Amino acid sequence: MNAIVKAKYVVFLFVFVSIFSGCQKLSSIPTANDNFIVVPPTDLLVVGAEDASILIYWQPVSAVGFSYYNIYFGTNTKRLHFILETSNNYFFIDSLSYDSTYYFQVTAVYLNDSESTPSNVVSAKPINVYPPNMPTGLNVQGHNDNSGKYVTVIWSANTEGDLGGYEIYRDTSADFQPDTLSFSNLAAIANTNAFRDTLNLDVDKNYFYRIVAFDFAHWRSLPSSAAGDQILARPLLISPEDESAINAQNDLVFTFTNVTGASGYILYISTSLSGGDIYTTALAPDQNSFTLPGSSLTPNELYFWHVGATTVDQNTPNSVSNIYSFSLTQ
Repeated sequence: MNAIVKAKYVVFLFVFVSIFSGCQKLSSIPTANDNFIVVPPTDLLVVGAEDASILIYWQPVSAVGFSYYNIYFGTNTKRLHFILETSNNYFFIDSLSYDSTYYFQVTAVYLNDSESTPSNVVSAKPINVYPPNMPTGLNVQGHNDNSGKYVTVIWSANTEGDLGGYEIYRDTSADFQPDTLSFSNLAAIANTNAFRDTLNLDVDKNYFYRIVAFDFAHWRSLPSSAAGDQILARPLLISPEDESAINAQNDLVFTFTNVTGASGYILYISTSLSGGDIYTTALAPDQNSFTLPGSSLTPNELYFWHVGATTVDQNTPNSVSNIYSFSLTQ
């Protein structure tokens, strides 16, 4: 269901609730042993039916002892089946078929477990009316680490009830158009709003992506805005060399090679190969060294260090060096 239309239904329901809702003051608190006048829900109606989604509403039951509603649903009026209980006087369902007619009834259940007679029956066919909304929030980040070269592509999930999936298009030009006819630049089809691209990726090359959402009938949305990133080469560590021992009286000078296209670097020092960083510092894109007093660390302790090069996200490395170890001697 189109988000604008769904918002319209929410406003419509709010007006209904404001006009028709009411409650009855009770002279005493009802119990399950009481005998209640079992009143059924009334004025069941279809508020909206489109894009494989249906919204129904009924006037709230305010009788003494009322507890909740049972919803019955199906494609045959003679075989409606129970689908859920609710305390709301409306019900929304999606992921239906465009071509089927669906029937609904509602009953009221009371504290003594008495169930009312059913409400009137309503029906609707949720035909396809709108294509999905254009995907938004596209975020793309290249990676080059010990697991290989890849690009993570993430975007905000569409909320349509008839969402079929997403087509992910890739190009090396930022102003490219998705080829929805011959699919020459289609990278993948996804069911969720995330994709990890590992196909035919090169270092020092920019990759741009656009997302197209489609519904059950494969009606397509407008393409998202393009977003991209490059895959950086991995920094090379120079000093301290791997498995080196350094006098704790001396400064620690960490040096590494710069990589083309980096917007900055992050130096990590830890006491474990699996993480647990005890020191991190951000470095400018033209820096390739950092000095730390030896007294900042503990002698006879084993340390590990590595460097990450950043691009679009200054807190998450694009490429990551190997990990070297060193220790301090007294």
